[in-house]
Amino acid sequence: MRKLLFVLPLVLFWACGQKGNVSIEGKIDNAEGKTLYLDHLHVASTSTVDSVKLDKEGRFEFDLNLTQPEFYLLRLSNGKLLTLLAEENDKMLVYSKAENMNKKYIVEGSKGSKLVKQINDTLNVTKAKVAAIRKQLEEKKNDADFSTVSQNLVAEYIEAIQAQRKFSIDFIMQNATSLASYMALYQKIDEDTFTLNENKDIQFVKIVASSMRALYPEHEYTKAILANYKTLEKRMSNLNIAKMIKEKGASFPEIKLPDTNGKDVALSSLKGKFIVLSFWASQDPNSRKQNKTLKKIYDKYKSKGLRIYQISVDQDEELWKKAIKEDKMNWTNVCDPENGSSYAVRLLNVQRVPANYLIDQRGEIVGKDLFARRLEEKVAEYVK
Repeated sequence: MRKLLFVLPLVLFWACGQKGNVSIEGKIDNAEGKTLYLDHLHVASTSTVDSVKLDKEGRFEFDLNLTQPEFYLLRLSNGKLLTLLAEENDKMLVYSKAENMNKKYIVEGSKGSKLVKQINDTLNVTKAKVAAIRKQLEEKKNDADFSTVSQNLVAEYIEAIQAQRKFSIDFIMQNATSLASYMALYQKIDEDTFTLNENKDIQFVKIVASSMRALYPEHEYTKAILANYKTLEKRMSNLNIAKMIKEKGASFPEIKLPDTNGKDVALSSLKGKFIVLSFWASQDPNSRKQNKTLKKIYDKYKSKGLRIYQISVDQDEELWKKAIKEDKMNWTNVCDPENGSSYAVRLLNVQRVPANYLIDQRGEIVGKDLFARRLEEKVAEYVK
């Protein structure tokens, strides 16, 4: 019965004439005299687009013209707020109370906003559970049986966190085409705890980013998540590379690319030698400068087992071959046929040239991006 009373006054607004293609109407109880703001929620800021001073009935109406989904906040002058996801042709009806506007409200006529509410409601339940567990841990820390009690409470804490993570993942998989999934990706249980782990759950960032790029390529949230994914991908690649370098026995992945004669040459063909795996471009001045250093080191140590496997990311094959001749590069030279998007370049996250990896006689990575004196010192350490 009570819920019917909530909805009934909202239905009365439905027939009102609209100026934009999105309407947000509703009623905020116990808010007489307070100002209600409609804020556009950007990636890193908010901007107020409209406001109204509420009378004793607490009714309000806002109109928007949208061509793509956007996040908005309904914000009271007392600081309470709730988040909406407005989409083209939404006829939104919202009911809440001033004292708990951010936790208890009803929204109809907007699929996106209902998804946002589902996300926030679930997170609020998890936050309450976590807060209760932490309170119990604090209260019982001096009890004689604290060790046993704490184990049980920690287990409950982990269970709550895992349940929230599962919800977020399921939500994203079921609603990847909604901007609401962006919110699900970045929710936090507290200041230090995200519901999803940036490193562990990068695949879900990729899913949402790919969906948003396809649907809303110019949206600010699309640009933000693509930039975030690129950063995470680079971080993961660097972590994997660092792990390979640190772990004894870590071997380098196979690479096979065509040389100047079009014949595929495998990195593994140099197995048993100390290898400088180098990335370069003929039109890059720093790469050409590095070639002079490589030439000097190669001539000095090739008889002792040094080998160079050099990958060009050139687009122009003739410029590549011309540079090889000019720089007198008499070692293995291959070219990436996919303009820097090959398996090798992607796997090793080569962001700029020149770049290099050093591989010892056992196939283990022993260095990365060493140049000039530091490069020769490392070569001399392994080639004697």
